[in-house]
Amino acid sequence: MTFQQYPPQGYPAPGAYPPGPMRQPSGATAIIAGILAILGGLWFLAGLVSHIIELSDYFISFLLVGAALDLVSAALLLGGGIMLLLRKRAGRVLTVIGAASAIGFVALTFLLRAFDVHYHFSYSGVTLFFGFGWLLFVVLIPAIATLVLALVPPTVRWLAAKPQAGAAQPPNFGYPPPQPGYPPAPGAQQQGQPPGQW
Repeated sequence: MTFQQYPPQGYPAPGAYPPGPMRQPSGATAIIAGILAILGGLWFLAGLVSHIIELSDYFISFLLVGAALDLVSAALLLGGGIMLLLRKRAGRVLTVIGAASAIGFVALTFLLRAFDVHYHFSYSGVTLFFGFGWLLFVVLIPAIATLVLALVPPTVRWLAAKPQAGAAQPPNFGYPPPQPGYPPAPGAQQQGQPPGQW
């Protein structure tokens, strides 16, 4: 009795085929940065609304400056966050600019106050209702987190990677897919046939 050699002669060795599709980089940092940017943009949008309501009652120049800065921050962060979640590279740029501008505006607010300048602007509506200390927790810390997450290399890799179409395929570990016409492995049962009698 002769047995057929498995795999047959001429079958490529493991690793002869190119490796399977590359694993997609994780988008966790980019997604968190996008969500934080959208939340920050909504916060500044709420600040803009509060400034407009205050301006309707009485016109003060620091409210007008605060409303303009809130508008800039809201537009940059909302646009950047949405585009970042859509895997657009421009979204990362807008998110970085928006977060950096928020940090800069908060620093300017504290700088003006530290030098006892009588002209203060009300940034993000926080200083208008809650005072300057809340700017650290409500604006500055989330803006720094957004900026860092948008700048880290995993975010760049995720945006640069092209999304793969179709369902994920299991790894082949260097072995080629089974070819039609080859006999099954020894001991393997063919599908659809009941096991033989003992």
